Amino acid sequence: MSRFKLLICIVHLSIFTFAQNDLDAIRYSRNTVGGSARFTGMGGAFGAVGADLSCAAFNPAGLGIFRKGEISFSGSIKLASNTANIYTTNTLANNAYFAFNNFGIAFAWAASNDPESRNVFSFNNSQVQNFNNSTTMSGYTKNSSIVTDMKMLADKAGDINNLNYSYEGLAYNTFLLDDDGSTFNALVDPKRTVLQTREIVTSGRTNELNFSYAYSYKDKYYFGASVGVPRVEYESTTSHSESDNKDSMRVTFTSPTTYSTTYIDGLPNLHTYYDARLGFNNLIYTEYFKTKGNGLNLKIGGIARVNDVVRLGLYYHTPTIYFLNDTYYNTMIASFDKNPSSPDTDKNPPDGGYFEYRIITPSRVSANAAFVIKKLAVIAVDYEVINYATVSLLSDKASVFAGINSTIKTKYNIGHNVRVGAEVNIKPVMLRAGYSMNGSPFGGAFNADFVRHTVSLGLGFRTKGKWYFDFFWAKSLTTEEYFLFTTNNTKAKLSLNASSLGATVGIKF
Repeated sequence: MSRFKLLICIVHLSIFTFAQNDLDAIRYSRNTVGGSARFTGMGGAFGAVGADLSCAAFNPAGLGIFRKGEISFSGSIKLASNTANIYTTNTLANNAYFAFNNFGIAFAWAASNDPESRNVFSFNNSQVQNFNNSTTMSGYTKNSSIVTDMKMLADKAGDINNLNYSYEGLAYNTFLLDDDGSTFNALVDPKRTVLQTREIVTSGRTNELNFSYAYSYKDKYYFGASVGVPRVEYESTTSHSESDNKDSMRVTFTSPTTYSTTYIDGLPNLHTYYDARLGFNNLIYTEYFKTKGNGLNLKIGGIARVNDVVRLGLYYHTPTIYFLNDTYYNTMIASFDKNPSSPDTDKNPPDGGYFEYRIITPSRVSANAAFVIKKLAVIAVDYEVINYATVSLLSDKASVFAGINSTIKTKYNIGHNVRVGAEVNIKPVMLRAGYSMNGSPFGGAFNADFVRHTVSLGLGFRTKGKWYFDFFWAKSLTTEEYFLFTTNNTKAKLSLNASSLGATVGIKF
């Protein structure tokens, strides 16, 4: 039985590695400022302002400020420009897409027992997350290779039966790793120069349906609640390639059992089947997974009109429980010098994998303030706190995520979000500006990596009839560190920029 056929048997006996990890849990815990153009133009600082359909996804008490019914639709065009720096080389990736932002309808009517009080019911669909993005990092390296990472993990496993056949086992099946009975040899020499490129392409969204009820008591106190039903679709493809395009790694067999090599540290005890392959040419390792599912949460809030100028608000979101399923697979393609047009390939799981699980995101609590200057201007501030250490992954087998949940508790911290917005009314035009800071899940704020800063501007028009039109422009910036491998600190510095231009059309009835 050949080496490859033997390993096919081992693949089916191995324990598959699931794609789920702490990054998946945090991904669905960090919402963005998404909603109407007015809401976005003011940085999302509507916790105490109210009278916008987007309030359903934040402080539903704000719906109680509606005096009439309203319906609106919002959309935008987003442009992303991401730069990755690795091995002193910058690589730019651009992409553009249309995003649905918000659709909602609200009905308001006087309370039967108190004509000075009102009931409001709202249905609202907001896009709270958009995952469309691409990042590319590329450069020449002499000291880092994915095969080196795989070799170290293989040496730790100690035996081919213990390899992870979604990672280092793929390298073994495609002859990038070879064993000599006591250790593994890597067929990529980290001391030689290779062109290394990693591309990460993601797509999808989280759209949340909110069914909301709000009550206005004599236009002084407002109370509201929303039942949220988010739907997640997320797709990710990570492709890692390495190329010996300078032909620095060569193997020459002088007989069936002897050979010479340009590998700096040599290749002891290389098996004779490399006579049909010779030295390394290039590789492409791909990780793919797609997530779908639904969730459930509850939001409650209140607003108090302290006087004609000051409004104070408070809201709480319960944890969201997501019921998710993943389809996934990993592949490796490796080619060698003797016949590079006929590469060795492997895929695990061979027919793709499927896994069902649950994620519980953190609860949120927020304090809000708004200052209304007659009908001329409003200034608003929201402060939100989220404890990312409370995120957890669950499955029918409790032990599956025990290690990941333990990592989450020690790795993540309390996050702080701040939103500030202003609006000036110069009839029939309204001018708006906003800023939001979405803090790092590691606890940093304002000047730390993984903090998202967004600035926005807005413009609104109110017709003499019932129609209104709002526009916004927003720009966000995030810096992140991306670690390529598990056994060393090879990392890229990412600068993620996105600009949005959007509009809302609405009618009051």
